[in-house]
Amino acid sequence: MHIGLLEVEGRVFASTSLKDKRRVIQSVQVKIRNKFNLSVAEVEFQDDRQFTALAVVGVGSHAKVVEQELLQALRLIENAEGLEVTHTSITFM
Repeated sequence: MHIGLLEVEGRVFASTSLKDKRRVIQSVQVKIRNKFNLSVAEVEFQDDRQFTALAVVGVGSHAKVVEQELLQALRLIENAEGLEVTHTSITFM
């Protein structure tokens, strides 16, 4: 069993309120959940209107498959409207 963790920090640059930020973040989360077999959650900066940290986790029998899914999710996040990615990392446990 292989567990992969993608950590993404970013900035919601057009956000003027927590409601604006949640709209952007929830859109990204729904797209990841619908398109990939991954779990995703906002894990830091929930009370900050511009900054976010997302954790995306995948589990599989082959590390390469999990890594490919995480990289595809990262591309989706990087292309999300209104979200600027500032830091990423992938870790396997």
